[in-house]
Amino acid sequence: MTIEPLRTAVVGCGGHGTALARAVVRSDQLQLVACADPDEVARRTVAVLADGVSSHKSVVELLGAADVDAVLIATTHEALAPTALAAIRAGKHVMIEKPMALNEEEAKEVEFAAASADVTCMVGYSFRYGMARYVSQLLAQGAVGDPRVITGAIGTPAMDDGWVAQASSGGGPMLYVGCHLIDLALWVMGEEPSEVTARVHYAADTEVDETSAATLGFSDRRLAQLVVTQKASGFFYEFRIIGSSGFIGLRGRNFVQFEIEVQSDVLEAYREPTIIRPSMRGDNVTMMLVPELAEFASAIVDQRPAAITATDGRRALRVIDAVGQSARSLRPVALAPTLTAY
Repeated sequence: MTIEPLRTAVVGCGGHGTALARAVVRSDQLQLVACADPDEVARRTVAVLADGVSSHKSVVELLGAADVDAVLIATTHEALAPTALAAIRAGKHVMIEKPMALNEEEAKEVEFAAASADVTCMVGYSFRYGMARYVSQLLAQGAVGDPRVITGAIGTPAMDDGWVAQASSGGGPMLYVGCHLIDLALWVMGEEPSEVTARVHYAADTEVDETSAATLGFSDRRLAQLVVTQKASGFFYEFRIIGSSGFIGLRGRNFVQFEIEVQSDVLEAYREPTIIRPSMRGDNVTMMLVPELAEFASAIVDQRPAAITATDGRRALRVIDAVGQSARSLRPVALAPTLTAY
């Protein structure tokens, strides 16, 4: 039986929205039919990627004029949750770019709306579909045994201009890239932390976070220590998992050039520390976003939760909220366990 591609719209036609639109065009499961952005030049960049793509100034205009099944949301951070709510309440499936919302309270509203509307809601933590999938494969083979400690860092050059430099629009490196580290830590540990302790230096001019250092305490005395900064000379990321039977380290300076170091007492091939440099054929659209959208489309067709749910997105924001709370109070923040509420 042939399944018709899902009619898909992109809302937010900046750099990442355009990349998502290119991934849709390369997908067999999705069809690009509409886009929306207040910037005419930006939306024209997306509209020309496929035949018959309608162009709109806002998500409200798009939903009123275009017949779509799914909406990909890649707006500025402060518009993520409101845009998602508009699409969900119109009965559309949504994939929301990370971090999903500005805070946990906004994320809860999206989580509840998606559950009430019985639509698929996925959060776009694309690291899981790029470099981190190799780490996931090693973990599935038992390479490190029981993960006990995680260390991680991610950095960008100074975020001085545009919406990423404004607190009101959700700027700053923690929401922009640090959320990826939080998501990966929760994914690997398989639970929420019970305590968060953090120190944050804020930029004097923009008041967004400049450098953050956070310790997440999990059950059974497991820890994650993470650093997020906009004081780096260039983009980079490092993520290391130390377990009872070995370790895995991931590091890179872009999305398609990275390396993995692994040592395992369980896997014979990695008894000694080994560097793996995966052969990457194609750009980040092909290597990360096409597989991410394949999961989103499959979840819709199979009528199942997506791999990264609204609940996952909310839990990451809960930790980020606690980082700020701990930094302001100079005290650890205790987090009681939460469940999917809906």
